[in-house]
Amino acid sequence: MDIYILNSSFEKVGIVNSFISAIWTTRYYSPGDFELCVGASMDVVTLFQRGMYLVRDQDIIKNGIYTEYRHVMRITNRTINVDPENGDQLIVTGKDLKSILYQRVIIDQTVLSGSVLSCVDQLVDENITTPVDEVRQISNFAIADQTASGALATSMKKQITGKNLGEAIGEICMTYGVGYDVYFSTNGFAFYFEMFEGEDRSYNQSDNPYVVFSNEFGNLLSCEYVEDASEYANSYIVAGEGEGVDRTKVMSGTASGIARYEIWVDQRTASSNSGEIPEVEYLEQLRQDGLEAIREAEVITTFAGEIDGAGQFTFGNDFFLGDVVQIETDYGINVAARIISVIESENETGYSIIPAFTE
Repeated sequence: MDIYILNSSFEKVGIVNSFISAIWTTRYYSPGDFELCVGASMDVVTLFQRGMYLVRDQDIIKNGIYTEYRHVMRITNRTINVDPENGDQLIVTGKDLKSILYQRVIIDQTVLSGSVLSCVDQLVDENITTPVDEVRQISNFAIADQTASGALATSMKKQITGKNLGEAIGEICMTYGVGYDVYFSTNGFAFYFEMFEGEDRSYNQSDNPYVVFSNEFGNLLSCEYVEDASEYANSYIVAGEGEGVDRTKVMSGTASGIARYEIWVDQRTASSNSGEIPEVEYLEQLRQDGLEAIREAEVITTFAGEIDGAGQFTFGNDFFLGDVVQIETDYGINVAARIISVIESENETGYSIIPAFTE
């Protein structure tokens, strides 16, 4: 694997084809990150500066006359370990281009209404591509041209004020099971924001070939299965504008008695602007906050394990980040689970891949 070093203009200024270790982590709902360890020298330390970009050769994709750079990482931290006995090392870490979204806050009251795709695109447009205050604009940041389909076409209503842009987008994505990405393209020499929904490759469908990880297939090398109900809730109370007994509230959940688990969501920053926003629409906005809170308070069922990267199914060919695959274990667990992150690691012992799944 070759790793290219790019400057702020995405010009290749160096290449690394010999390293001690490289860990590339990509995530469906949030930014990925990396850690690269190389032998240190004055030239190497000079080359790996904060703010520089790194991209693997496998993530440079020719798309017609243009070139796309996917899973690009930005250096934010550097550590130099001086060890006369074993050799000096430089360790650089950082996050991928999705972290750009976390540089903005949703300053003004923002009312969202429409498809998931159009609502998220609105957030990006109003806070990065064409904000009212030009100092907040990133001139070479664009929104990819997409048509809403599947979960991206789901209708939603929401009101946001004062929240980090990346966190707000991540919460919406988790609620509807969709992901997003930011990549660089020579088409306009710009960063592009796009949303996507992973393919279903589980036994629950018949459109795609099945992708199954199991002990029987010999491609599930290790697996950790976790059920976490410590924050579980099945009913929400969202409190909006107003004071005391006059606060506007919406509630959900049909569970009762000891089977009912409630969660309180304080949304006093959400306002109808003295009736400017109709009551029905305002209540729908509050319900969206409740849906997101319940999504985060579900019983969390996760899998993490090493799979055979050279086995029957290969990452980037047979399955991708965000896809739903089938997981089978010797302990009776047989579920369709979404790939929410992938850790790719390469060092002197070889290449390994560790995906994380959630049911």
